[in-house]
Amino acid sequence: MTRLQQNQITSERRSRRVSISCFIGLFLLGFATRIHDVAAKPFWLDEVTTIHRARLPLWQMIQNSVFFHQFPSYFILTSWALHFGHDELWVRMPAILFGALSCALAFGVARTLGGTLAGLTAGLLMVFSPAQVQYGQEARSYTLLICTILIALWGLVMLAQDPEGAARPLRAQGGRPGAWASYVAGTIAALNVLGDSMFWFFAANLAAVAIAWASAGRARFFWRNWLLAQIVIVLFCLPWFLALKFFGQRGAMGGLDWVPPLSGARIWWTLAGTYFMHTTSLIAVRVFSGIPGLGWLVLLLAAGGVYALRRQRAALVVIGAAVLVLPVSLLAISTVSPVWVPRYTLWSAAPFFICAGLGITLVPRRLQLPVVAVVGLLAALNLHPYYKDETKPRWDLAAADLRTDLQPGDLLLVDDPGAVHMMNVYLKRQGAHLPETAWTQNVQQAAAALAAGHRVWAIQGRVGQADHEDRAQFLTQISSLGPPNTQQQIGLDIVLLSFNGQVAEAAD
Repeated sequence: MTRLQQNQITSERRSRRVSISCFIGLFLLGFATRIHDVAAKPFWLDEVTTIHRARLPLWQMIQNSVFFHQFPSYFILTSWALHFGHDELWVRMPAILFGALSCALAFGVARTLGGTLAGLTAGLLMVFSPAQVQYGQEARSYTLLICTILIALWGLVMLAQDPEGAARPLRAQGGRPGAWASYVAGTIAALNVLGDSMFWFFAANLAAVAIAWASAGRARFFWRNWLLAQIVIVLFCLPWFLALKFFGQRGAMGGLDWVPPLSGARIWWTLAGTYFMHTTSLIAVRVFSGIPGLGWLVLLLAAGGVYALRRQRAALVVIGAAVLVLPVSLLAISTVSPVWVPRYTLWSAAPFFICAGLGITLVPRRLQLPVVAVVGLLAALNLHPYYKDETKPRWDLAAADLRTDLQPGDLLLVDDPGAVHMMNVYLKRQGAHLPETAWTQNVQQAAAALAAGHRVWAIQGRVGQADHEDRAQFLTQISSLGPPNTQQQIGLDIVLLSFNGQVAEAAD
């Protein structure tokens, strides 16, 4: 063996060790940003639904999930986590782990396309993205979806980089069985997690045209492999979609009537959180401030990444389709039937950050590492306020106040039963509970209790992303109770009022 060959082998081993170290390091860093202060973010309605559903026996869990237009996969995983505890940490542990793994997978995809520093940039953006961290601290299936799509994307990228190998039989020399397995397994898993993974399926099939084009004279052999892959995917995924159609509450496309109409504010709310590194409220149209210009820097890097991929045209189409198909489709559909919310666009942020990572390759080589360090530092500083921002309504504080204030004989008036369900999660930890006899939605019942000398409390706040009425409507609805004796603001989205009739009697 010549000295040159020995140097090449040594260099390859060093590069492999660096890549493995980066992969593990980004996983651990992503785990740290997601587990940090995870209990400080209170549950909201969908997370409470996850807890209740994950506690059901397996067959009931499956039936309940399908009836409400959701796949049971994530709830099964959460049910395993509940064996260790029912607090915020363990309920959210699956999301934490899959969110952390997504950071490492983004590194892997970007490294395959542009080298280690490109991968490191993409991974750091995933690690410190406020939206990625937020959903990594959310007891829902969004990080699992991102993780599975990244596995599929990695496989598709490898096929795009070797279109001739992609057209060979799987067992033939030069075939790409590993890449095909990654694409197929990741896509099957994604399609069995959430319905909006269908847009990944469409994006992948669009990208397949570019790979077939690049395979030139072997295109028909590539389409043979592609058709086989799609048949396997459909066979493993179609049963659940049929179950949603025939056993779902309102058919296969039901369960979306809660999404509010499209507006300029809602478009920016989604774009700012998903792609531009802003912290946003999970359920309210509210965007918190971040480091000025960071989002535009990421966008500039992504534009550079597009240019950097100009010589890898098939890979460019793969990444471009993964970024654009989802948001463009959701916007188009929303002009007819609203489906535009941040969590539905979330998985497209991962290929967007991968594209931004590739933008580093346009920087002069001697400056690349310092630029990566600066981008990572800015992203970390930008994330820091997220842990103190009120991204979810503080029903934990409301429960604590009511436990102190609500006395036997008092009646609680609510605008949504979901508020009671969430507060009971926290009250039960302290041995308390709001029974059905202690609360009502009926204003007339509350007025009768007030007239009988009982004290009435009224609480209003955001419960989900489509509340039945806003605060002004609620206050108008309960105006027959008279002026409140006290009015307490709890966080940004909840108000607690008390009535005992004394003010009204004095006014008479």
